[in-house]
This record gives sequence, C-alpha cells and structure tokens, in this order.
Amino acid sequence: MRIICITVCALLITGCAGNSEVEGERVSEKNGIVHVCGEGHGLPECRDYNNLTYGENLKYKAPTDKQMEDEASKLRAESPEELERSISELEQNPELIDSMAE
Repeated sequence: MRIICITVCALLITGCAGNSEVEGERVSEKNGIVHVCGEGHGLPECRDYNNLTYGENLKYKAPTDKQMEDEASKLRAESPEELERSISELEQNPELIDSMAE
C-alpha cells in the first residue's frame, strides 16, 4: 500500500512539473477599474510605476562599483536633516530615484 501511495505522488509531481502552460498574472484595481496583466494566453505585459515592462527593466545595467561609491559618499556627506528630506522626497516621488544618479 505504501508503494502505491509513493508511486501516485511521484506521478502527480511529475505531471505538475511537466506542465508548460503555467502562467503568471497580476490583477489590480484602481478607481473601480480592474486591470489584468501577466504572461501567457495573450495577456499584456505588466508594467511598473515607470511604465516599463520586466524585460525593459532587465536592459538597464547594474550600477558600477564607482557609481555606488560616489552615491555612498554623497549620503555620508549629508546632514541628518538633509538625509531625512531626501528620503521624504523619494517616498513622495519614487520616479526621482532614476534622476538622482545623474
């Protein structure tokens, strides 16, 4: 009996792992309007707050060590009040994150 249960479980796991029609989708609602995006079955690609798809975001290069060092030194040079103001501005306008590196 134990062998039969193990065999059935193994078959179920194998069937699930081989399913190529698994898709991902995200459903959001804003002002009463439902928006569905995701992968598969003709769904539009999901976009982030910058209106970029996941694939478009992957095209951007990761910052270099030099860029990271420069940003860290700018943050260390800020007073606590300036740092708190910078954080508040970024929380209010997340799109500023992209322009800060310039």
